[in-house]
Amino acid sequence: MAEPLRPVAVPVPGSDEDRLESWKEIAAYLGREVRTVQGWEKNEGLPVHRHQHARQGSIYAFRSELDLWRQQRRGAPDPPQAKETTQRLPSLRLTIAIASTVLVLSAVAVWLVLARRASPPAPPSLVVLPFVDMSPGHDQEYFSDGLTEEIIDGLSRVSGLRVVARTSAFAFKGRNADIRQIGRDLNVTDVLEGSVRKDGNHIRVTAQLNRASDGYHVWSQTWDRDLRDIFAVQRDISQAIANQYSAGQVPARSQTQDLEALRLYQEGRYFFNQHIPPDSYRKAIERYQQALARDPAFAQAWAALSEAWAYLGENISAAPREVMPEARKAALKSLQLDPGLAEGHIALGTVELDYDWNRRGADDEFHRAMALAPGSGYARHWYAHALEAERRLPEAMKEMRAALALDPLSVPIHWDIGNELRLAGQTHEAFEFMQPAVELYPDNPVMLAVFQWACFADGHIAEGHRTMESLKKFPQNPAIMAFVAYGEASLGRRDEALRTLDELDRRRAGEYVDAAPEVWIAEALGDVALQRKWLRRARDEHSPFFIYIPLERRLDQRDPEIRQILASIP
Repeated sequence: MAEPLRPVAVPVPGSDEDRLESWKEIAAYLGREVRTVQGWEKNEGLPVHRHQHARQGSIYAFRSELDLWRQQRRGAPDPPQAKETTQRLPSLRLTIAIASTVLVLSAVAVWLVLARRASPPAPPSLVVLPFVDMSPGHDQEYFSDGLTEEIIDGLSRVSGLRVVARTSAFAFKGRNADIRQIGRDLNVTDVLEGSVRKDGNHIRVTAQLNRASDGYHVWSQTWDRDLRDIFAVQRDISQAIANQYSAGQVPARSQTQDLEALRLYQEGRYFFNQHIPPDSYRKAIERYQQALARDPAFAQAWAALSEAWAYLGENISAAPREVMPEARKAALKSLQLDPGLAEGHIALGTVELDYDWNRRGADDEFHRAMALAPGSGYARHWYAHALEAERRLPEAMKEMRAALALDPLSVPIHWDIGNELRLAGQTHEAFEFMQPAVELYPDNPVMLAVFQWACFADGHIAEGHRTMESLKKFPQNPAIMAFVAYGEASLGRRDEALRTLDELDRRRAGEYVDAAPEVWIAEALGDVALQRKWLRRARDEHSPFFIYIPLERRLDQRDPEIRQILASIP
């Protein structure tokens, strides 16, 4: 149920006389039955407050707020009666015209009212801020971060509740930001914050829900438990929040009971979410493998391991034939342990899409993931990639924007949107979108590479040149070399770009060099022979980018061999 609309600019009443303590009292005050006022609260925005006690919740309302709601609901008072006058009556034609106009306007007004009532209310939206470590030694940050992540994950699987993803929520970690500003930045109705105090085997967790529009405190609760009950506390907090929105049960899932395995998994998530290829992915793989050595039945860790293996291929850091089979094995293991794990379906869909080129199978997996975790921006973003592979770019762009709304500060969603805008020929929009993204993540080479594309495509030559020079500061692995060569080609420095292509060709003998970036360089050079050469390699080596290459606007698809290569995609 959506959060009731609250009267605007009404101070919170402070007297007990102003307070009604039950549905019965509220109904009596309004002169209606209980069922009627409950319907008003659900559909008409009747201002009813809730408070969560140890075992059950209660409701209350303030007479002053109900009076204002009733006044607003009545609308403006009727206009005063016209005074008698000795003026002449208008002509019959004018009278008919006025009457017709009134009838039309009345019909439009009725239609607008009905349309407004028929439109479903916007779902409630929530950000879970990182819980603060209040332990005596302030050395349990990983523990409080892990608790936060589990609450986010649990709530993201509740239908009808939009929950900001972990990457965006954690951007506010350590910042003393105003609740109202956070609400505006992330476009949410509510903000959950809390603290964790861990002392030996005892934990105290406090959570507080605040309304983002005015910072008003809605609900709070404290849990004092033994450390071994931490998993139950996570579930209790998630369910208590879901109850605030009458959103039903938080779906249960399998979870490790090994706290050290959980810690290693959380460290892996930390490294993975940095998205600095290849180091952050390799560090994540190491932590996940250590966690699984302690608990081989940890389904989430298997799904995360699959994701990290796949992203080594996705970010052209390892040969797909080496990492994608590992990603498949880990994804299948996670689903064997927990068939209802959304992350496992996303992981398997990623392999099926970008390695097997099985678009239908990938589409099915992403739809399962979205059904299991309706609030997952990550699932929506992979579904957008499936739409790209099906050449349905406008629909893909819509889904990717929906993913960004769920995860406003996601690194890969930002660079994916920039790339989609470039592929759609919306070069100015791509430049405008990527400029603040690069300011947010100035040390991410993939973000810089996509921004470089947008700069040159939209004619910002000087900015593109500066971005290319920034890429040169990173270790010159084949991917970075290819991005720089693309910039050289875009600047008209044909000889420099060709020298880099030759160097990448030589390096293939000793290390993996993904062929897709070389296709982009050949596009920028306008060299059809080079496009053919590197396209064949991208196909034969199952480059994760090959399935998306037909969307490239500068690829010479008039060439018969290029058309034949692209037609080999299932």
